[in-house]
Amino acid sequence: MSLETTESSTSDIVIRVKGTTLHFSLRKFVVVTGLNCYSNRDDFGFDEDIPNKFIDQYFDGSKFIQKKELFVAVTDKIWGNENDEDAIKFANLYFIHEFLLSSVDTVTIPRLHFDLVESDRYRDYPWGLVAYEGLAKSLNKKLKPTGKFYMLHGMPLAIQI
Repeated sequence: MSLETTESSTSDIVIRVKGTTLHFSLRKFVVVTGLNCYSNRDDFGFDEDIPNKFIDQYFDGSKFIQKKELFVAVTDKIWGNENDEDAIKFANLYFIHEFLLSSVDTVTIPRLHFDLVESDRYRDYPWGLVAYEGLAKSLNKKLKPTGKFYMLHGMPLAIQI
């Protein structure tokens, strides 16, 4: 089976399968996922000179936290038994990075994501747009007619529906 991306961009994913061209737009992504794709990311700025207490408390103030470190923290339940508020923050970060922004374990989690969860503003952030752009970039780089295996980023489940 011939499968490749052609003429794709971050606004429209175009895939050719056995001579048929399929289009998967941001609008279709929104319909399939229900995720916010239209909030302005510039509205979510944080002062990085102010320490993030979540990072300070659980990651020793590290500037770079990889996805695998977050997963170890979740697996080990480092927040303890009496801290439901932080357990929910960890669950949100885990969900965002395991399901919405699927990627390799060595990817560094942006400080912004910790700030969004810490401030509870993550609910309004356009995660759908971030996931769609990651998926489009990933497909453009990896989906070629000669390839056999692909590791996709973003939310590849959306194009399987």
